[in-house]
Amino acid sequence: MNKTKQFALNKLFNICIVLGSFFAWGSIIWVFRENDIAWGLGFGVVALLLIVLPAIFTPYCYAFDSEGVSLCYIFLPVERYLWKDIHAIKIEAKDTSSSSDIFGFFWGNVFSIKGTNVGKRRFYMNGHIRKSFRAKHLLEEYWDGTITGYLFEDVKNWINKRKVKKQSQIKLHLTDEVAAMERETRAEIREWLKPFIEQAKQYNLDVKANYFYITKDFEELKSRPKEGYTYTLVAEIAHFNETDENRIVVISIDLIYVRLGKAAYRGVVNKHIKEEFEFMFSDVLNEINKNGIEVYCKNN
Repeated sequence: MNKTKQFALNKLFNICIVLGSFFAWGSIIWVFRENDIAWGLGFGVVALLLIVLPAIFTPYCYAFDSEGVSLCYIFLPVERYLWKDIHAIKIEAKDTSSSSDIFGFFWGNVFSIKGTNVGKRRFYMNGHIRKSFRAKHLLEEYWDGTITGYLFEDVKNWINKRKVKKQSQIKLHLTDEVAAMERETRAEIREWLKPFIEQAKQYNLDVKANYFYITKDFEELKSRPKEGYTYTLVAEIAHFNETDENRIVVISIDLIYVRLGKAAYRGVVNKHIKEEFEFMFSDVLNEINKNGIEVYCKNN
């Protein structure tokens, strides 16, 4: 099936290529016209770095279509993200700590994609799209969510909330899709949690599963808020009929990352729920078996 694509150029890549070409031309002039090999070699090294490193590690463009966005490299495999697997997009400060952003100090901030990429995650893949008006326009066109991290965003949100309160108008978002995701996730957890419950019984322990809506301000709610949230499993491990909170171990796992779309709540399921729970659960049981639940709770 053919998908219409729209493209945004990576300005960082372009400016490095232009600067590299300038230094390469300077290198030729110094060597052949000025007969100064030292300066020529210096310009040549800078030109090589400016052209070769971005050509290898930096996307030259970003391709958008109805299913996702691809970060396209000249020599390396494409870095692709599907819209359905992206739970947040944030504006973040330029990052020069990774190889793909080695020249990040030359050019502004990035749109940082929070989600899983398609295929194997390689060392250069960080979900960073260089910030530009074109990239912003295409992200807002294709992705059903709100980009966060803008300057004075908190002030802007506060003003908008004041307006909504004053006008007594609250936009209602459809919950059908995300409610179904929550039900399916709870059903799956009930099934794979059974062996863990049986294992806990061997230590005379009980496992109780609770589900909460956690807002960005870490407020723990039992009902769905009118904002983005993380649907979270909070599992309590304790002796049967234990009521003392100081003797109850809590394991928290993110289940679904939910955002407000244009008309409905949109969710992205954490693909590693069971693995994360199994790792934490095994660690807790080992510690309780060695030191007892009282010592574990005291130290944690």
